[in-house]
Amino acid sequence: MAVTISLAYSIKQMMVDNNLVRHLAACEVMGGATDICSDKTGTLTENRMTVTHGIVAGREFSVPLEFELDVQVHRLLTEAGIINTAETSDFSEQPGQPIKYIGNPTECSVIHFCAKLGVKAATVRQAFKPRIKKLYPFSSARKRMSTIVEYDGIYRMYTKGAPDMMLARSTSMLTPEGRVVDLTNEQRQIFLNQVEEMANDGLRTLCLCFRDFPLDWDNENDCPAGVPIEEPPEHQLICIAIVAIMDPIRKEVPEAVRLCQKAGITVRMVTGDYISTAKKIATDCGILTADGVALEGPDFAQMTDEQLDDVLPRLQVLARSAPLDKYRLVERLKFHKRIVAATGDGTNDAPALKAADVGCAMGIAGTEVAKEASDIIIMDDNFRSIVRAVLWGRSIADNIRKFLQFQLTVNFAALMVAMIAALARSGEPLRAVQLLWVNLIMDTMAALALGTERPTEDLLDRKPINVHEQRLISNIMARNILGQGLYQILVLLFLLWCAPFMWDLEAKSDHHFTLIFNAFVWCQIFNEVNSRKINDEPNILENFFANGIFSGILAITALCQVLIVEFGGHAFHTHPLDVGQWFICVFIGFMSIPLGVILRMIPVPPMPESSSRFRLPSGDTDD
Repeated sequence: MAVTISLAYSIKQMMVDNNLVRHLAACEVMGGATDICSDKTGTLTENRMTVTHGIVAGREFSVPLEFELDVQVHRLLTEAGIINTAETSDFSEQPGQPIKYIGNPTECSVIHFCAKLGVKAATVRQAFKPRIKKLYPFSSARKRMSTIVEYDGIYRMYTKGAPDMMLARSTSMLTPEGRVVDLTNEQRQIFLNQVEEMANDGLRTLCLCFRDFPLDWDNENDCPAGVPIEEPPEHQLICIAIVAIMDPIRKEVPEAVRLCQKAGITVRMVTGDYISTAKKIATDCGILTADGVALEGPDFAQMTDEQLDDVLPRLQVLARSAPLDKYRLVERLKFHKRIVAATGDGTNDAPALKAADVGCAMGIAGTEVAKEASDIIIMDDNFRSIVRAVLWGRSIADNIRKFLQFQLTVNFAALMVAMIAALARSGEPLRAVQLLWVNLIMDTMAALALGTERPTEDLLDRKPINVHEQRLISNIMARNILGQGLYQILVLLFLLWCAPFMWDLEAKSDHHFTLIFNAFVWCQIFNEVNSRKINDEPNILENFFANGIFSGILAITALCQVLIVEFGGHAFHTHPLDVGQWFICVFIGFMSIPLGVILRMIPVPPMPESSSRFRLPSGDTDD
């Protein structure tokens, strides 16, 4: 009951926090996450890419352009920026509202840049759509895209991709006057140095090129030696421009990363960007620390498992990565018994999302394949929402333990009192119908009260609990169950054997047993307040009225108990009590509160540490 109620309530609230839960088990597992392998674009950044500056025809520029482009350069730049993009990529702009990108954000930023140059994407696409002869789509392996069109008696191929790859395949470049000249090694190195400077500033870079072919062009004769004939003719390119694209970091991300680190969670950024770009953004987010390690995908892929294990504890950034790199990273972390959450938005991310303990797909930029492979969908693509998922996961685990502590205390006390009374031939102090009412308090109402406790930021002050290994009943819980249970047993047995003499009652009468029943119920009411905290927190009344369900259920339980005792009569085998007897019963219940304070002062052995450990080169382990 408590598990169902806690999950149902938490899932509803997680939806408010932009977490759509697809698999129920992922809720609690997320609370025990030790590692988060996060994408960059859209998750850590705003996914609002904008071309800010760059190089066109060998000349540096800023947006808006401070000089006029040659007609030929202008045409090649805008056609390369629009024709060689997915037809679905575009943007819409409404007065007084931010620009809305539709499709791939990188392509949209270039299309928006072309619009600032006075060229609309729809116009160019309408003119060239019938003339498109061949498309070579972008892939994570190629990291470039090409489109061949028929163009004034020739074939023209527009290509865009990572500058290092594109410049390596370029033999020529445009001049500011629109002429084509040889690209020297010195000029190529100047471009690469400028690209590195842009990357060091956290900017994504994109190189736009073109190449012309005669209509009788044959790829078989044109293909360089050693290159498969089916490969695109992406060589002997002419460099048009290199654009720098800014994607601002979400302002709430550094604080969210700090909270994760405070909670004992290692955040790793996995991206396809240049390593210098990735390191800059990771540093600004607080992910890359002074002793952290950043690797490039090719180097990561060449490492053996043993080599990777040496660097894995400090690995914080994986740049220029392929989808299989993310999958291997997740698998290796799981091999070390880490609880891994991974984020992704592309179809190629599906293996890593499935392999992770909790796969988190992006709700806005995510593909259907990624969403199907995920356990939780982050509806706003925001890293802060992932932190909220961790918070709710820890809250679910705690709420279940709160209920379990309360329920076991009730069962322990009721069972022992009934057994001792039977052995001592002292009658049935708790009648069957009364136990039904206690059971209703213990199961349904307590599950509602304790299962709907909202999470607090304090949950992030402790290290993750490995839900696959940790005992359900902690040593603290066991101490509380035994302490409160023994107290209830002793006071109920005292009433069983001494109450007739204290109030001149008939032993074993309804009046006598009503005292025991009433004291027992009030013990549960006050102990339910104790059960709000299960980790020795000093203030059990903290945020007491924040959960209206909890305080409401306590009030309803108390009112129903008064009605049952005073008016239950034959149905509940109860007898009305006088003011003094009511005071004693409530006082006995209330003493559970100071007893809880005393119990929290009694030290207990810590729980065994999780076997989730890294082997560090020094022989130390991380906590």
